[in-house]
Amino acid sequence: MGLFYYHRDTYAKLFFAIVTGIACLFMAASAPAQNITKLQWKLNPQIETTGTGAQVSSASFKTTGWINALVPGTVFYSYVKAGKEKDPDYAENIYLVDKSKYDRQFWYRTEFTAPHLEKGKRLWLKFNGINKIAEIYFNGQHLGTLKGLMQRGIFDVTPWVSANGKNAVAVLVTPPRNDPQHNHGLANWESPTYICSASWDWMPEVPGLNSGITDTVAISTIGPVSITDPYIKTDLPNNHLANLTLTAQLHNALSQTVTGVVKATINPGNIFIQSKEITLEPNSNKTITYDKNEFASLSIQNPKLWWPNGYGAQPLYTCKIEFIEKGTGISDQVSKNFGIRKITADTTTLNGPWRVSVNGVPILIKGGNWGMSDYMLKVRGKDYEPRIRFHKEMNYNMIRNWTGEVTDEAFYDYCDKYGIMVWDDFWLNNMGGIDSVGMFKRNAIEKVKKLRNHPSVVIWCGANEGVPGGDPNGSLSEAIKYAIKEYDGSDRLYFPRSNAGVTNPNFSSHGGSRNLSGSGIWSNEDPKKYFTDPHNGYLFSKDSYGLRSELGMATFVNIESFKKFMPKEYWVAPTPEAVNSKTNMWARHYFSTDGGLGGGSNPVKYINDINRQYGQATSLEDFCKKAQLMNLETMKAMYESWNDHMWHDASGMLIWMSQSAYPTMIWQTYDYYYDLTGAYFGAKSACEPIHIQWNAATNSVKMINNKPHGLQGLIADATVYNSDGKAVAGYNKKATLNIEPTSAKEAFVLDSAVDHGKLTDIHFLRLKLFDKQGKLISENFYWMGNTYLDYTALQKLPKIGPSLKTSKPMISNSANGHKLLTYTISNTSNRGPAFGIRAQLMNNNGEQILPAMFDDGYFTLMPGEKKVLHVEADPKLLKTGYSLSAKAFND
Repeated sequence: MGLFYYHRDTYAKLFFAIVTGIACLFMAASAPAQNITKLQWKLNPQIETTGTGAQVSSASFKTTGWINALVPGTVFYSYVKAGKEKDPDYAENIYLVDKSKYDRQFWYRTEFTAPHLEKGKRLWLKFNGINKIAEIYFNGQHLGTLKGLMQRGIFDVTPWVSANGKNAVAVLVTPPRNDPQHNHGLANWESPTYICSASWDWMPEVPGLNSGITDTVAISTIGPVSITDPYIKTDLPNNHLANLTLTAQLHNALSQTVTGVVKATINPGNIFIQSKEITLEPNSNKTITYDKNEFASLSIQNPKLWWPNGYGAQPLYTCKIEFIEKGTGISDQVSKNFGIRKITADTTTLNGPWRVSVNGVPILIKGGNWGMSDYMLKVRGKDYEPRIRFHKEMNYNMIRNWTGEVTDEAFYDYCDKYGIMVWDDFWLNNMGGIDSVGMFKRNAIEKVKKLRNHPSVVIWCGANEGVPGGDPNGSLSEAIKYAIKEYDGSDRLYFPRSNAGVTNPNFSSHGGSRNLSGSGIWSNEDPKKYFTDPHNGYLFSKDSYGLRSELGMATFVNIESFKKFMPKEYWVAPTPEAVNSKTNMWARHYFSTDGGLGGGSNPVKYINDINRQYGQATSLEDFCKKAQLMNLETMKAMYESWNDHMWHDASGMLIWMSQSAYPTMIWQTYDYYYDLTGAYFGAKSACEPIHIQWNAATNSVKMINNKPHGLQGLIADATVYNSDGKAVAGYNKKATLNIEPTSAKEAFVLDSAVDHGKLTDIHFLRLKLFDKQGKLISENFYWMGNTYLDYTALQKLPKIGPSLKTSKPMISNSANGHKLLTYTISNTSNRGPAFGIRAQLMNNNGEQILPAMFDDGYFTLMPGEKKVLHVEADPKLLKTGYSLSAKAFND
């Protein structure tokens, strides 16, 4: 099992090299006997520290001149927070940092007063992840070495505890690429690590390569027997029966036998089991396994099933496991959440592409790639909540954890909560060897064991755009497959490669597999093209929609965000000439023609398309405003094209990217500061579970039903409006029809003939879908030019000005304790529409309140129309006052 013992006197020092699941001991519900200590860490370069590990970890060691460290966190970000570096987000500051200051070893050190140890209790020091190599010391003793970003260290430090004084922990952290014998790139040689920390085409190199104590650390007191790696495996023969198998590891830390029983309680349902008496030999480990054959109650009738977002609810079960020592009581107690669901997939239904099903229902996958939570790894705990919530509100059902850059369990907790399935990569790109397959294998096992209880994890993926090590049967591939088979069984899917089957050579147009339909393209296209041409960036599977792992576009931010990270001399509309640089500020924030600096987003095309379609930008503010319309229209067309081809080859699409890890102008939906771009609302509209949409290439109007049940008596309605906001006679259509579960169905085809006598240069299409009771269940809106893609007449719309009215809010509480503000926005003008209304929540200083959840944005109101808008925000953000700003494009 990858553990060893070091004996000293009559005590055993235990070091678990690859034991996982520890998060439940101090991040889930804890046993009453456990004491969690908040540790205050200090940090200093090793070369500037005098003393050995034994000396640095002695209670008398002085840390004068050391800085406060953030744990979990990185060395570099600790120095940023300490004010030792200029704001790395701004301008080119991150590029001007002396990297040699951080690309070296650092000491972390903390002291604590030990809790009182009752008879039979032991003190444990637990590390949940350090990047990349760490030497651990406690009170002068070397406890062990950790290697790889996910390897845990669990140490019994009882023999060396100072009961009446200070206890010291010291950790010497070695960053990646610290071996002069191996002067190579980070990816893939240094895996397992955060491989994009040395820069990618969307983020800069981070000094220190994100080295540090990057996950939680805790001090725990428990009895002689500890419980680790609880795993509740669920088998679903049908949706009305779930069979559970419970496994865990017991460890006896004493040099004498211990006898007791295991108790487990599962809720909801108050399912209780108790084992027969168990005897643990001295300094031994034992795996316990219980299933329906031993306890009939582990077979659950009519279980509460976990569903992806949009398909049902996300109930979670909790399993509490205790070891009760005979004659003493609770030795250890752990709790773990889990969900009951079944993941299946096939490649025969659609003649090649994977089609994923959950609980027997086929899922049209809609979501995005998550490259990194933050380029300096500063997103922690509750920081994930708004980010994952944004994905839920966009009606997404999947996030791809690209190259496994997210290692925090909080990410998965929120994905469980909000029904976001996770496609989880290992730490490999398509090229490059690897230093240590053994280290990689141990960390792969850690990853699987740590995350396997999360119902959100549905796909393991070997590598980005290539098979691990270039060989589906090589040592690296086998290491991943071993970790999955031995520690997760067949509970999830395994894709060896992120963008194709294993028969497709890297970067080749040849190969017979259509299981995945490639990756790319990564730049904006004519909306019609998405409906007619599904080609990808690497040419193979070029005629297939299928399951696409990446499809993206440049996504310019709003002016408020732009001014936060770009110097004032750049507050001008971008030009093709300006972005043709590797060194200016546009390039520093990845709006560049250079392939390594975001060139794949084709910013020149993006700029030219905005200026041609919406009119030459007259200022930065004008460009930002027009860019949001481009963002919305293009993002919506991406998803709606996959909707249009649902089950006719198309089985899902993930955009590149949905999460912003660095202030930039490309590949995002919400930006680095939580501001919602037009792309966010384009995705939110197109990904509705029940949706009505228009095909720009065929003029077809379709209904999309992602629900696992059919819908009867739906009414589809189409109305065309001119630039004066009045409906155009003869251009409206209506149909009543039924739709099958998880399917798409054409309602009607709009008249393709344009009567220039009736239609103004710019006109609008509004689609509505009503249920049989007449309730509106989907609404969609498009702008059109008499000349295709010519929207310049939007600039001639009547100014709406003060005719756009906003009511005072109705205030209530949302389910998660936030304030829910309900506004009514009215267009009181009789001259024309209020087009592309952007709503913002502002404080009394005129600054945006972020994050905030809006149920719509960049919407349009015809004369006399009203809209109810819901805005949700943390009440702490509203303390200094707030108001809603609503401005139309034609303000």
